[in-house]
Formats: sequence, C-alpha cells, structure tokens
Amino acid sequence: MADSSKATSEIAKSIHSTEITIDDRPPPSFAESEFQHIRHRQIDRINPSVLKYSSAPSKYPNLSNDWEFAGWGNTYYVELEDNTIEYNKQQKKHATSLLGAFRATSISGNDLVASVLYSVGPCIIQAGKYAPISMLLVSVMMYPIKQLMTEVITALPLNGGTYNAMLHTTAKWFAAVAACFSILDYLATCGVSASTAAAYLANQVTLPSGLSTLILSVVILIFFSLICLLGIRESSSVSLAIFILHLLTMTVLIIASLIQWARTGNAVLVANWQTPDPIGMNPVHMIFNGFCIGLLGVTGIEAAENYIQDLKPNTFPKVMNNMYGFLFVLNAPVTFLITVLVPVSVVQQNAASTISLLAEYATPGQQWLRMWVMIDAVIVLCAGVLTGMIGAIGLVSRLASDRILSSFFLIRNRWTGSYQYSIIIFLVLNVILCLIVNGDATSLSGVFAVAFLGVLTMYALANVMMKYKRGRLPRIVDVNLSTAIFSLLMLITALISNIVINPLIAAYFVIYFAVVVVIMMVMFKSGLLLKISYWLFDRIGTIGYLSGVSQRSGLWLVKKIKALRKQPTLFFVKTDEPHILNKAIMYVQANEESSHIKLVHIYDRLQDIPEQLEANHRILDEVYPKIQLDLVFIQGKFDPPTVDAISQQMNIPKTFMFISCPGPSFKYSLADLDGVRIIML
Repeated sequence: MADSSKATSEIAKSIHSTEITIDDRPPPSFAESEFQHIRHRQIDRINPSVLKYSSAPSKYPNLSNDWEFAGWGNTYYVELEDNTIEYNKQQKKHATSLLGAFRATSISGNDLVASVLYSVGPCIIQAGKYAPISMLLVSVMMYPIKQLMTEVITALPLNGGTYNAMLHTTAKWFAAVAACFSILDYLATCGVSASTAAAYLANQVTLPSGLSTLILSVVILIFFSLICLLGIRESSSVSLAIFILHLLTMTVLIIASLIQWARTGNAVLVANWQTPDPIGMNPVHMIFNGFCIGLLGVTGIEAAENYIQDLKPNTFPKVMNNMYGFLFVLNAPVTFLITVLVPVSVVQQNAASTISLLAEYATPGQQWLRMWVMIDAVIVLCAGVLTGMIGAIGLVSRLASDRILSSFFLIRNRWTGSYQYSIIIFLVLNVILCLIVNGDATSLSGVFAVAFLGVLTMYALANVMMKYKRGRLPRIVDVNLSTAIFSLLMLITALISNIVINPLIAAYFVIYFAVVVVIMMVMFKSGLLLKISYWLFDRIGTIGYLSGVSQRSGLWLVKKIKALRKQPTLFFVKTDEPHILNKAIMYVQANEESSHIKLVHIYDRLQDIPEQLEANHRILDEVYPKIQLDLVFIQGKFDPPTVDAISQQMNIPKTFMFISCPGPSFKYSLADLDGVRIIML
C-alpha cells in the first residue's frame, strides 16, 4: 500500500506542464484516467494532422490561401498547479492597500471641487443673472445620473470607466468609440486646467514681458508631461492634502462672501436682476444654455470609476454620495454669491478667473483672500493636469493591452518605466488644442463640456444596455428603466445644445474626435486591412511583370496576419448546447483577431461533463475551418484562483478569457475574476 502511494506521488510530481499528453506515460493518475474515458468517447479523425479543407472558391486565385485554414482542434486535459496559497497572499496584500471612502473621494473629488473654478464663468456668460438657477438644475439633474453610474459600476466593478462598461455590454468596436470620449475628456481636462491655472495666476501676478497665458499654459503642460515621463505617480496622500486645502479655501471664501453680503445688502443682486436680458433671448433659453455649459461643474464625478478595483468593498456608493454632496453645497451657492456681490457684466468680462473675482469683492481693499484663492487654484488645477495625464496614459495602455491600439503604446522608457510615446503624443495633442483656441479657457471649456457630456451619455447608454443584456448581474443600486432613459435623453439634448451654442468650438471637438476614432479603428481593424492588402496584391499578381512583387508582398502580409492571429482566446464552457458554443465563436470572430479558441470545461466529477460536449465540439471544429477549436477539461471549481492559474499556465490574459453572464447565485464579484469578459447573457 505504501509502495502504491509512493508511485502515485511520483506520478503526480511529474505532471506539471499545462498540456499533458497520454503517450509513453507511466500508469495514469485518477484525473488522467478520467480524461482517457473522455478520449474514448471521441471519434478519431482519419488524418488529424492535415489542415482543414474547404471546397469553397478562394478569394485569392493567384496567391495561396492556406494561411486561412487553422489546424484541427485538440481535446486534452490540463492539470493545474496549486497556486491557491500564492494567490491568496497576493489578494491579501492588495486588500491592505485598498482605499477608504475619504481618500478615494479626494482623488476624484479634486477634479470635482476644482471644476467650480472654470465652470461658473462660462455658465454666467450663457445664463447671466439666471446662472444660479442653471447650476441648481445641474445639481438636481445629477442625482439620477449619479445613481445610474453607481448601478453600472457596482454591477461591473472593473477599472476602465465607460470603456469597460461598454466592453461587457456591447461590441468591442463600440467600447473603443466610448474610449475615444474618455480620451478627449482627459485631453480637455488637461487643457482647461492648465489654461485656467494660467488665467488665475495672470489675474493676480504680473507676468514677465513676452510670457502670455497661452505660453504659460503650454509650459504647465510640458512640466507635468516631464513629471509623467519621470515615472512619478499621483499619491492618495498628496491628493488628500490638496483636497482638504481646496475645501478649506472654498469654506473661507463662502464665509467671507456671506459676511460681505450682510454688510452691503442686496444692492448688487437687485441691480443684476434688473439688467435687461440680451436681445433675442428669454429667461428659459438662457437658463437652459447655462444648464448645458454648467454641467462642466460636475466634471470629476466620472473619475472614481477608473480605480474602483483599488477601493475597499462597498466603498464606491459612498464615494459617489460624497462627491454629489460637495457638488450640491458648492456649485449653486457659490454661483449665487457671485451674483450677490459682483455685477454680472464684470463677471462676463473676467470669466476665466471668476472665483478670484469673488474673493476680491468679498474682501474689498484687501488682497489676502484673492492671493489665497489664486494659490489654491493653481495647485488644485495643476493637480487636475496630472490626473488627466495619468488617466489618459492608463486608458491608452489598457487599450493597447486589449489589442485595440498598437503595442507601440506599451513600450516603456528603459530608465523610468513610463509609457514614453503615449505621454509625448498626448502632450502634442494638448499643445495643438491650446494653440487652436489661443489658450482661451472659455473656449477650451466648450470643448471640455462636449467631451464630458459624451462620457456621461456613454454611462447612461451602458446602463440601458446592461438592463437589456446583463440583467442577471447583481448590483447595489437598481435605477428604474424610465429614469435611465430620461437621463439618457437629457444628456443627449445637453450634448447637442452645447454644439449649437458654439458651433466653432464643437467643430474643434468633432475634428479631434474624428481623428482619434479613425486612428483607433485603423489599429483595431488592422487584421481586416492586412487581408484587404493581401487581396490587392493578389489582383496585382495578374500583371505579369508585377507577379514577383505580388508573391514577396504576399508572403510578408501572411507573416503579419499569422502573428496577429496567434494569440489564443478562451471561453469557459458550462453547457453542451451548440448554439451557446456557436455564439461564443461568432463573438470572437467579430471582436478579436484570433484563429485559436480554447473551450474550457471545469468539472468536479466525470458524470458532470455534458454528454454532447465533445461531439458538438467536433462538429463546430469542422464548421469553422479558419479557427482552431480546442476542448480542454480541467478538474476543479470555477473560482478566482482557478481562473488565475489557467491564465498563467495557458499564457492567456484574462481580458481574452470569456464567460456567460453570471447570475445572482454566483458568489464572486466580477472584480474577483480581474478582467474576465462577459460576452453573452
């Protein structure tokens, strides 16, 4: 008995590779014996070594199309290494560094509370004396939007914002388009923050001759790009300190304004309200225009979604509530205090530094508060520049990892480890945008408003799509469908209205958006473009003296196509229903450049394996000659350690591992699976 146990132990030790063959082996282990039973139920092919064959005519009559046909699919057993202990250690280490509600609020809240610095001025330009009403409507409207965003993110608790939400609810190309809105949002965040910081500084300090606010904005952008190139990352402690400083500044400013209001009375407020409306405008129209541009005052509320995996459990709803609370008590009250103390005409002439203007009128004849506001504005806005750059670089690297963008963007600097090319390209785009609008913070705010509203619209659309396609996902908040559709329509209306209000600024946004989308789609659909190129060279091959060029170019293109398609994808199979398996294959065909799919079935007992799984696998392997379809059996349980072990041993990133939508009974969060993608209900 002891000898038998020793022999079994030695066999178990020898089983350590991911793919285990059954030839020339000692007596099999119990798991391998089960696998041999599975193998015996298969119908062996006559010649399984040849490529799949199709009698359909080739699109390439002059060049070979052998590269289109994948090899036969295999059926094999994988025995996983036990990495549960190491996995649990990593999870425990990660859990100790998770952020609590207040620190998490400070990171995204910095952008939110800083938005009052550049949103109030443009809002007063559009709405005039009605600006406080517009800002109040923004605060009221943001409550259901905050709720639907919370629903989306708690159901899909993964970093990546709108891109991640769309990736799990729609096609991958649509998720890429949603990512374009986020990239432009980050771009505009940096531009607006830099130009507004320059405006506040220039308003208080006399700049040297030749140093305009435009040049100062560009200098700020270059400086923080260098910080990113050096690999210096944003710290939650630094964010918390800046957040507390800004809240203290705004508290002092509000108290000083209330004291001055009590001293001077309502004379300025009455004078503002007695000012006639511009010709051709009515109060409703002005309030609506102010509402549309006033949505700039909530920028930053979308930022917490980008680091939700770094938050403690059940913290995200608290973060959203905190940010909404700061929005409600700051934006509309501060706007109202401005109309109480400052003539609207003066504000409209100095829209870029409105809060500094309020500090001046709140403490007439004194400079201390105005100087304090200026220092606070420069610090918090510069932090916004850094936050925008880090967010954009992180999103671009995620898109490159998901093979939407070129792997060129994943190249790191050898000394600092930063994504140098992403940073340089992002800086160039920022500088060009600033030059186009001549560094004008108000014009940049218009671009920012359109980009930000695009992001919010994507969240509302993701919420509706998630209700329709991923209704089984558990979530903390469940917004009524009618509320979600109403919010979506309101955001679309605000987006279109911002374009109508300032068509020239909208044109800048459309140009940038179109350029980013085209570049992204060219990279994302590079496989299709390579195939089109191969077809063109096949046509060229009909010209006699160009046949040599056609053959050489064809060989080079085939090499590129094969390299692009070699990355395998994986689908966790629970059932043997052929339409489910077929749907997974069709998803991969439509969304990924891969000619190799592994269908992985995790089972506890041999009897648990669906009876028709192997037979249906063989049929589908015949149906899709351009895809190698493997069937892999693994004994174990479907849980995060198992998924992690499969990802490591098969060398398949989790973002290329797919599952059907889990139901309420699934005891793990989607975040625990760390990127595994939902592709069907």
